[in-house]
Amino acid sequence: MAGIFSAMFFTGCGEKSKTQAELAIGDWARVKGRTYIVIANGPNGEWESSVRFSDAASKVVTSKKNAKGSWHIEKGRMAFAVVDSEIQEVWEKGGTIFYDIVELTENRMQLKNESGHVDIWTRAEPGKHGDSEIAMPMGLVVVNINKNRSNVKDRYLCLNMNIILKELMPGQTPPPLHPKIRDATIIFFSSLVYDDVNDFNDIELQCQRLVDLLNPQMEGMIKKIAVEHVILTAEIDKVEEFMIEHTQPESPSPKKEQSKH
Repeated sequence: MAGIFSAMFFTGCGEKSKTQAELAIGDWARVKGRTYIVIANGPNGEWESSVRFSDAASKVVTSKKNAKGSWHIEKGRMAFAVVDSEIQEVWEKGGTIFYDIVELTENRMQLKNESGHVDIWTRAEPGKHGDSEIAMPMGLVVVNINKNRSNVKDRYLCLNMNIILKELMPGQTPPPLHPKIRDATIIFFSSLVYDDVNDFNDIELQCQRLVDLLNPQMEGMIKKIAVEHVILTAEIDKVEEFMIEHTQPESPSPKKEQSKH
């Protein structure tokens, strides 16, 4: 019993608490007005920062700039040397910013600058700072395109598309897909003639026009419309094949278990 107790006691005493430098490693974020600042402190003493800006009352990122440099901690003080910067008002290139460490834990960092102001940083999930595009499926759109002359044969444009949203500021949620979006898309493509959509470059050009048409319904948040699959055909069989291939099967409803007596 004494041997077991001694082993437990030794293990507990052997746990080493992290130094301030070890705690500072990783991704941190803070908000300053309409600016969202992220800094990634590397274990090699280098840091990189991305700064996102938005206009007043805007949910989307209007611009994004970067900076990088080196960092170190000594005697309760943290210093950031700025090697390169696109954001002089946040990270001045060639300068060094000194902070007194007020608090530094696993998830929170409070740094007081030389003028006495305290910046509060919170731990951010590595690599997840709103960079990824948000895609909203539009579903299948199949239309009988317009004809210049009555003797022109029917042609069908079949599309599988996603709405790609502009980058949102952290903490913002994308708007729901407006119910009029699908109807407006069908009317738009139905009004086009063969020469408007006879190759993929033409279709992409029409999608740019569609963005302008749909954006008022989506708070101006649509960046682009991405066409995943498309065919232009005069054959109904091809249309049906396209719809079958690109229609997601419905998930079967779960069966209720019958109680056994």
